[in-house]
Amino acid sequence: MNQAGKVLVSEESRTTRFRLSTVRWWIVGVLFFGGVVNYLDRVALSIVAPQVREEFHLTNSDYALILNLFMAAYAFSYGFGGKLADWLGTRASYYLAVTWWSIAACLHSLSQGLASLGAFRLLLGLGEAAYFPTGIRAISEWFQPRDRSKAIGLLLMGISVGALLGPPVVAFLTLRYGWRSMFLITGALGFLLLIPWTVLYRRPEAHPWVGEPEREYLRGMEAAVTSSSERIQVRDFLRYRAVWTVIVARTLLDSTNYFFLFWIPDYLFRERGFSMAMIGALLWIPYLFSDFGMIVGGWSSSALIRRGHGVGFARKSCMIAGASLLPLGILINVATTPGWIITLISVALFGFAILAVNIQTVSTDLSPSHSVGTLYGIAGLAGSVGAVFWQFIIGKLADSQQYTTIFGLVSLLPVATALIMLTAPIKLLQRRAENRTA
Repeated sequence: MNQAGKVLVSEESRTTRFRLSTVRWWIVGVLFFGGVVNYLDRVALSIVAPQVREEFHLTNSDYALILNLFMAAYAFSYGFGGKLADWLGTRASYYLAVTWWSIAACLHSLSQGLASLGAFRLLLGLGEAAYFPTGIRAISEWFQPRDRSKAIGLLLMGISVGALLGPPVVAFLTLRYGWRSMFLITGALGFLLLIPWTVLYRRPEAHPWVGEPEREYLRGMEAAVTSSSERIQVRDFLRYRAVWTVIVARTLLDSTNYFFLFWIPDYLFRERGFSMAMIGALLWIPYLFSDFGMIVGGWSSSALIRRGHGVGFARKSCMIAGASLLPLGILINVATTPGWIITLISVALFGFAILAVNIQTVSTDLSPSHSVGTLYGIAGLAGSVGAVFWQFIIGKLADSQQYTTIFGLVSLLPVATALIMLTAPIKLLQRRAENRTA
């Protein structure tokens, strides 16, 4: 072979080694974009809620009922979806979740009133919740514990990007084409996700693109999986104090997320005088801060572990730091200018993101990868059930204009969550048959 040929082969080898050594991050990239579309479809209704509510003559209680139909289905799907992900496997459960929620999102365009909109929202909840146990399971298969919070931070950052894009994208499409066409367009985006997933995703041991550096990285996880090769059942998880601590914490935490996601656009429009154009122009800013929070929370936790601190210390330190910012959210209802309102929402969502990414990573710390979908589903089920309860309360409080009480609740519940998590022993669970002292 001549010198030019050798140069070309050498260059090709370097490119291939780089590409093959980072398969896990390409997979996280696909999961990130899935989170973007998932939350763009989810937040779309809240952006056009003023128009839809006026057209269908919906009260605050009606709107809360529609949200709760979504949340009830979401809760069921979270619990069942985690188990389904462990049963079907990551690849197949991704196909099922994305296809289901995309069809449901498109069906919103056919809504004729409370009943049909509620039914389509219920279908959306069934599909969307199953996505996140699948994503967390994929990360637990491909990442060591010290790096999982970074990967999960990127997955959850997709949520914030979807919420960030929601106001300008949905407002633009609605003002230009109407809200029904908007649902068709945003819903159809999900089908595009299936293409990169088909190309990229395989289990680590079966992936033809994994190079030796990444293979060596993955070998460090094989011993943990082998030592607990039997899949952990729901009843087994419920025997551990750490799992019950996570369940209680998520029951309190998730209601804050759904308040900012579903109620804030309507609150700004009806109570604070924001126009649809102002919502589109300004509401992306808090979700940008939420993105920063995901990065800061995930990377800070991983940095502490790499410096020799225990996993429990790293996760809990970041949780407390994030929760300490949430009480500023109480001031949102008394802020007098749009700038201060957006600033306070931004700070609250930044702190919430730091807290949330670390709590959601705990499932991967407690469970081996083959059962992490089940555990994550249990925690998500608890969070969704809690959110159903709190959304009902928020709807009643909103009907009587008690927004100061609402902001007090959604700002202080995350603080209680962080304090509860301080009591959780965060380490890989040992099966009772193997270790009676677990």
